[in-house]
Order: sequence, then C-alpha cells, then structure tokens
Amino acid sequence: MKRLLLGLLGLALLPSTAGAAPSIDYRCAPGSLHSCDGWYRVPVEVTWIYNTGDSEPFDGDCLDWTKKTFTADTRGTDLSCDVWNPTNHAQRAGDGMTIHIDKTAPNVTGPGLGRAPDVGEWFNHPVGFGFKGQDATSGIESCSGGTYTGPDGAGVTLSGSCRDVAGNVTAGSFTINYDATRPPKPDVSVLPGNRRVALRWPTSPYVVEVVRNVAASSEAVVYRGTGGRFVDRRLRNGRRYRYAVTLIDQAGNRASDVVSAVPTSSRLLLPADGAHLSSPPELVWKRVRHARYYNAQLIFHGRKVLTRWPVTNRLQLEKRWNSLGSSHRLLPGRYCWYVWPGFGPRRLRNYGHPLGRSCFRMMG
Repeated sequence: MKRLLLGLLGLALLPSTAGAAPSIDYRCAPGSLHSCDGWYRVPVEVTWIYNTGDSEPFDGDCLDWTKKTFTADTRGTDLSCDVWNPTNHAQRAGDGMTIHIDKTAPNVTGPGLGRAPDVGEWFNHPVGFGFKGQDATSGIESCSGGTYTGPDGAGVTLSGSCRDVAGNVTAGSFTINYDATRPPKPDVSVLPGNRRVALRWPTSPYVVEVVRNVAASSEAVVYRGTGGRFVDRRLRNGRRYRYAVTLIDQAGNRASDVVSAVPTSSRLLLPADGAHLSSPPELVWKRVRHARYYNAQLIFHGRKVLTRWPVTNRLQLEKRWNSLGSSHRLLPGRYCWYVWPGFGPRRLRNYGHPLGRSCFRMMG
C-alpha cells in the first residue's frame, strides 16, 4: 500500500511518527476551518485534512476522496470520515458534518388578505394583507405584509417578498380594487302634487336608491336605478313623506340627501300648508297654461308685506326685503301667501283666478 503524506490548503502534515495517534479535520469553502454550519446559497467545497501519525500504510472510509464540491440543494447531507493507525487499530480518529445547501429562491404563492372584499371585488376601507410563500429545502422564514389604506384605484398593485431560511428572497405582487371615497352628495329637489311627490337629482354614473319613510317603523325602498328622477304615486294628501336619496358607487360607498314633502290637492305646493320653518322658504306653485307672469303676495298679521311679479312658478323669500315703499324682515310668526296668474302684458293687469291660499309659521 502506497505511503500517503497529504498537505491540503497550505496546511503541512504532521511528521510521521510510528504508533502516534491519527488526526482529522475538515473545511467547507466558503468558510473557515472546521466550520460547515448554517445554510449555503452557493456550491460547497468540502476538504478532509488528516494524518494517521504512522509511517506504515493506513486505512479509512474517506480515503478515496479528500476534496469534493457539492452543488445540489439539500436539506441535510451527512458526511463523515474515520482514519486509523493500521499498526494499532485502537488509535483511531473520526469526524463528521452536515451540509445544508439551498440556492433556490422561494415561490411567492399569493396574497393573504385580512378579509373578503366589501362589495363584489372591491374594498372600501383599509385591509390588511400578507404574502405567502413555499420553499422546498430550507423552508420559509418570513414574508412581508401590511395594511393598505389608499390611494383608490382598480387593479392597485401591492408589492412584497418572501425570504427562506437560507436567505434567498423572492419579490412578488398582486392587485386589489380599492375605493374608499364616497360619491358626491346628491342635490335633490322635491315637488309635491296631488297624491304624489316628484323627486329630481342630477344624473350620474352611480346607482341611486330612494328610501321612503312615513313613520319610524315604516321604511321601504321605492326606487333603485340609474335615472335622475322618480315620482312616488298613490300617496295620502296631507301626510308628510320623508325620502333618503342615496348614491352608491361600485365599491358600496354611499352619499345621501334627505328631503320631505306633503302631497296636496292645492295648487300652492311649497312650503306645505301649516309648515314650521327656521329659514326663508322658496314659494312654489303649479304652472298655469298661457300665464306670462304671476303676482305673489305675502300677508303678515293681516297686512300685505310683500308683492312680487315673477315670470316663473317660484319665488325665494329673503330675511330682509323692500316692498310697497317699506323695509321688512322675516319675523317669527304666521305668514300666508297667495298667487294670481297674469296673462298678456303686465301693464294690462289681466289676472286669472287666485291659485289658492297657504300658510306657514316662521320659528324664532
């Protein structure tokens, strides 16, 4: 058997001394002497360094190689080496290590969301998220996450990553639909009629829902669609009806305006007869065919305090005004108003029958 005296990695072999105890060591490169712990993300070169301490031939179970490179990913490859002095088998040395290699980045398998979308595929308030990953060799150590709070958008990209125990990192992303902004509040106008109430609002891309409320325990959805008007019919004259008109976007965000009206057979429509008000009202009456103007009069404590000749069927009252040669204020108390249609030129003073009488009370 050929005599071996090996010196590896610049380390000189110990002088051969018959009968001396053998020695063994190893090195994993990259790394330092006798250090193969932890995970490698690159190929590992393993070197055995041994000396039998004998001038005679020796034997061992790792003598067929003293240096080998491992490249494949492994959860753990156990390596060992035993050498002995053939002169005295009792003098034996052994060592071993486990190689862990993971050069492969983990897979990002998808998002983990804190909850389901609020409406359809849309989120309308902050949502927590976390990435998920898989790693076949060293396993997942951590994945990033957070809470998304905006901005709004369809297909908003959320980015993150997963890291395995060996330190390999994979970036990932996924998209969500997010909209936390309410639609603009609808500007609703209301006009009562005989056993009916007409509602109008500007058309928009939103779904519109109209809920009618007569009493605290009586509420019903009377309209749902994308139009700009709705007429509620078969109502009871003299009863006040309250309507909540709500715009709803694709994410379920809502914005509402609330109005009320009292159906009436009178041609004087607003404010309702007997209403209690805290701000100057707009007087509204039914149009009269062929009328070119109207004469509206306001009575307070049996005295006319306002007369106007509007050309439309509306007149907005003010807190202060001048009329009939005097200055007036809208004081607390009961007011009644009358309207006459005018035909032809105003100078002719050709008036039709009065449209009616209606009263309201201004609160202090």
